[in-house]
Amino acid sequence: MRYGLLFLPYVLAALLQESPTTSYLVAWGGSFWILWLTLSGTVKPLPGGRSLARQLFRPVGLTQFMFAGYTALTSIFYVLDLQGYFYLSHDPFQVASTSELALAAEAQRYYVLAHAAFSAGVLALMSYRRSGEWQFRTGVSRPWFILYLAGGLFCGSLVVSWIPGLGQIQGRFTTLAFVASVLSLAVSIVQGRRTLIVANVGIYGVNLLQAFLSGWKSEVIVAFLLLAIFLYPWYKRTMTVLAPAVLLLLFAILPTYASIVRSMSWRGDVQAEKAAEVAFDRVLSDKTPMAEINWRFMTSRLSEIGMFTDYIEHVPEKRPYYGFQLVEHGAMGIVPRAVWPGKPNMERLAMERVYEAGVVEEYSAVSAKPKFVVDAYLSGGAFGVFLGGLLYGMLASLASRLAERWFGGYLLGSGLVYTALFKVFWLSNAFEFFFNTVFWSFMVMGALFVAGRMTGYLVRASQEKPVAA
Repeated sequence: MRYGLLFLPYVLAALLQESPTTSYLVAWGGSFWILWLTLSGTVKPLPGGRSLARQLFRPVGLTQFMFAGYTALTSIFYVLDLQGYFYLSHDPFQVASTSELALAAEAQRYYVLAHAAFSAGVLALMSYRRSGEWQFRTGVSRPWFILYLAGGLFCGSLVVSWIPGLGQIQGRFTTLAFVASVLSLAVSIVQGRRTLIVANVGIYGVNLLQAFLSGWKSEVIVAFLLLAIFLYPWYKRTMTVLAPAVLLLLFAILPTYASIVRSMSWRGDVQAEKAAEVAFDRVLSDKTPMAEINWRFMTSRLSEIGMFTDYIEHVPEKRPYYGFQLVEHGAMGIVPRAVWPGKPNMERLAMERVYEAGVVEEYSAVSAKPKFVVDAYLSGGAFGVFLGGLLYGMLASLASRLAERWFGGYLLGSGLVYTALFKVFWLSNAFEFFFNTVFWSFMVMGALFVAGRMTGYLVRASQEKPVAA
């Protein structure tokens, strides 16, 4: 009965589908209802009776926030745009047709259904009784150990990058090294280790600079977000005020900044450093139409509901559901090309349904691959979304449980290993790439556990020697 409460918004929104705006608002608000049910422990108590601050890196916390935020909650800007709004100003002559509003409401119902199914899957397997069964045995303090670990993983990524066919592993080592460096900074701040703080701030600054030079908005946001969440349990008031302020500032400048960097560095011959300098100058000037760029970003990039409506309009009216075809594509994606030289081009497979639905033109250079919820819908409608969301949540919970069991508990397990290896659960991906990423993340996690056991760094909790303070 309690799990049924998660699906109440979807049922109510479906009953109100004759009134698109009302149906949308019920479905959109339903995600807040689901967040409250899961985070308050109403459906299932949080593990160990611990506060939410000590659960954030588990799937019920950050993963759910990111998944729900990107799919279900940020769609409000797209719908406001359909209603004729530009920020707080309203133009009644710009209101979209009833059919467009109905499509947006239908897409939102699938989003809240996916959120409910995801939450049910997470809660169903949310058991951490064996958390910390294996611990790290080391003679150095925890922040130093994490910093050494970050350095070792970074060096490992450099070595692996020279071996053909191991790009997946190299990418995961790089992400693990980055998250470990942020964690080391947070722990050194909490413990007041001045030498470590200086060293880690230097590393963090280099990573942040690279994120700005890359032109990827997400890389910059993740760098700030991870540090804020790591520090939150010890500095709740400061992070509650500072983190939202910094994120709002980033969302205000990054769309304009990133678009300039990409146009100059990605598509031109300007060096990244020069492109970044020009981008900052334009952001600070009064000549750049930041309001229009940011609104366009919030309505068409921050959420993908606009593309989802194109798929809903196309399937199943003009084309039947894909059934297991996309699942088969995902299974093919798992096989390394070194093992299967004739493996189809996964990017091309994923883009075929994009072109078929008319989301983008085939001659366009834009990559607009569908995300997991869209592929679940294309596979089997509402039932596909329900089943896909349920398995999605269960996989996330399983990954977090194993990480905590094998790698010393919450902080190093969910905070480091799960967060770094399974970041794909935040925003998802097309089936062709999602299955591949999740499968090989499990493989890398298992290999790291075996390596830790063989080298003696991982021992059962009863054999652990106390870590230096």
